[in-house]
Amino acid sequence: MTGREPMRLKSVAFAIMATVSSTIYALPSSAPSRIQIHHNPAKSFTLPVDVHPIKMVNLAKPGHQAKRYQQFVGLAEVWGAQLTTITTASGQTLFVIGKHYPGIMATNDVRISAAAAKGIAMMKVGGKGTWKVTLALHPRDGRYFYITENRRDDSRWIHWIDAETGVINNAYNALTTGSGIGVWGQSRDLSGLTDYNRGRFEMTAPRLSTYDAGGKTRLPGSIATDDDNLWDRAGRTSPGQAALVDAHYYAHLADKYFLTHFNFDWLDYYPQGIRSSAHVKRNYNNAFWNGSQMAYGDGDGISFTNMSGDLDVVGHELAHGITEATSNLIYQNESGALNEAFSDIMGTSLEFANNSGNWTIGEDIMLYDDGIRNMADPNADGDPSHYAQRYTGSGDNGGVHINSGIINHWFYLLSEGGVNANPDFQGQGVIGVGQQTAVELVYDAFTSLTPDARFCDARAATLAFADDAILTSVIEAWAEVGLDETQCGGGNESQENNTDGPLISSVGSEKLKGVKFRIFWTTDVASTTEVTFTCCGSYVNSALTTTHSYSFNGSKGATYQYFVTSRLYDTAGNEIGATTAGPFTHQN
Repeated sequence: MTGREPMRLKSVAFAIMATVSSTIYALPSSAPSRIQIHHNPAKSFTLPVDVHPIKMVNLAKPGHQAKRYQQFVGLAEVWGAQLTTITTASGQTLFVIGKHYPGIMATNDVRISAAAAKGIAMMKVGGKGTWKVTLALHPRDGRYFYITENRRDDSRWIHWIDAETGVINNAYNALTTGSGIGVWGQSRDLSGLTDYNRGRFEMTAPRLSTYDAGGKTRLPGSIATDDDNLWDRAGRTSPGQAALVDAHYYAHLADKYFLTHFNFDWLDYYPQGIRSSAHVKRNYNNAFWNGSQMAYGDGDGISFTNMSGDLDVVGHELAHGITEATSNLIYQNESGALNEAFSDIMGTSLEFANNSGNWTIGEDIMLYDDGIRNMADPNADGDPSHYAQRYTGSGDNGGVHINSGIINHWFYLLSEGGVNANPDFQGQGVIGVGQQTAVELVYDAFTSLTPDARFCDARAATLAFADDAILTSVIEAWAEVGLDETQCGGGNESQENNTDGPLISSVGSEKLKGVKFRIFWTTDVASTTEVTFTCCGSYVNSALTTTHSYSFNGSKGATYQYFVTSRLYDTAGNEIGATTAGPFTHQN
């Protein structure tokens, strides 16, 4: 991924004034946070006919719910196109957020089957594990593609496969890494959290269970057992019980916290309850959520000890389960960084709720350091605290564990107040609202995001959920990490000719076979390709070229009015000019 933000189809993001149930704001998703939500004029709103309900989520505010809708074109999900309505206990709709692409048209045909797409992915990862294949339509280029997901105990590979050509366009591993005696010798009260079965005690309870993986990869392993219910067998690795005790006890604390503070009932989404496995692999310095359960390594005994020995680490990994059940943020690039930051925020807040708390992550699993991430000063661990510092490479799934530092620092500033920890980026400062108020805002806003949300989308959602008492602080905190109105602002892109951009010439269109047609033009310098229909949104190809062409599936006899746009970028990936020409007309 380059430093340039991929251009997005002009979708519609919605927000309704909190005090008016019959009005709505319509905002362009190319910059969904260009809002002063409490001041914009309102318009009437009805859910589009091509969206269908997919899930209901309880919010932190008592009685409030988020109902999520997915847009479809036929049987294909429009990727990232979801709307979430926020309602009160009485059924009053407060606002709607998300993305919808009206009149979207396909630019390719579905020529391979779901089974064939699975076969293509199997050639990359093998056939083991469980599979899920979903047909989707990408809003940026209008192409059908399959999303294949392969779940195994220790991996979760996602492939995007073009439904016409079979070409793999994207691939990433979505594995989210990241009375007894505990890891550090603390006594844990396991009353009511174990069960006597066939002459032994087991780490099972109505809402959670914990397993001993025995240093192996295969999950979940064997249910953790003990003869006398004291769970005091020493040892970092199996059969030592300290890692099992903390995994079980901390999962119980997390479950109670999520249910009490956010109305998130784990059993509503995962009927098996919270399943944890400790002693996973040998000398494994990591913990992960694999889509159905938690897994904790034992550490190497040199830099790290047992991964289950830190409450914020356990809370972090379990929060990935909340994300999967709600927003399902894609574990790549900015959406993946939001996913990671949400888990850090929830893990830290869980720690604050159960003891003194602090602003570091993983301090109790490190033997000779003070944590793996620092929310008060991300730069201390090599992570960015400001958007200008963001990582733009392809490593770490596009920087999911790196760029999360920006969001972590925003949350710290919103909670505690102050200025950016990096003197080079200090602004006017923030008046803190308190950690508990901040985390309730984050929970409601982040669980309502679309799967492909970017940082500016998160900003927009938090502004939508913020009440008047904290709105200024929310805006100030975002500005302090470089995500202000200038960075995230927007609106409908200009449809006027801009002489600072490339010279557009030879614009035309032609009919192709059946109902297909093509729009084409040339530019004097290499630039991007974008077609905007007055009826049906925009289609973008970010490749730089002087010969521009886009093909569409239209309707027989239909007339389409359109504009064409090309954009220039400098070597750093910053847009330096754009030209839009039109309108033009195509008769199909």
